[in-house]
Amino acid sequence: MAIVHFTVRRQLSLPALEVFDELIDWLGHAKWVPLTRVVIEDGDGGVGTVFVATTGIGPFALPDRMRVDALDRDMMTVRIAKIGPVLTGDVALQVTPAGDATCDLLWDENVAVPVLPQFLAKPVGAVAAVAFSVSISAMAKRVHSRLQLVPHA
Repeated sequence: MAIVHFTVRRQLSLPALEVFDELIDWLGHAKWVPLTRVVIEDGDGGVGTVFVATTGIGPFALPDRMRVDALDRDMMTVRIAKIGPVLTGDVALQVTPAGDATCDLLWDENVAVPVLPQFLAKPVGAVAAVAFSVSISAMAKRVHSRLQLVPHA
């Protein structure tokens, strides 16, 4: 079993609260994480919500069952537990305002991967960081497009 850790830090030219709201739309992750579908098993999206994000195709799909353990909209932070049966570990998400319409996004994961030898943990973490960075870019485009559609008063 390997413990894979990766961190993605991105500065986005978007309002912090808009980014945070997109991050905590668990079902919405399927719209910006490639080859992913999301099912909410229990809860309303807040603390205690259990959801499964399945990524991949057919027999190569990996279900990632998670539970929201903490969610603070004012501080724009989330703690998620990966609760198995395949992957276990934790995820920390944080959005910090960095200007008028700019924010910093931190995505940090520690994941126990049962069939992976530990010597592969660093390369797998590096690949995961790139994949999540690509997904964050897709999420940012989605938020940007949504904001462009809002009529100005």
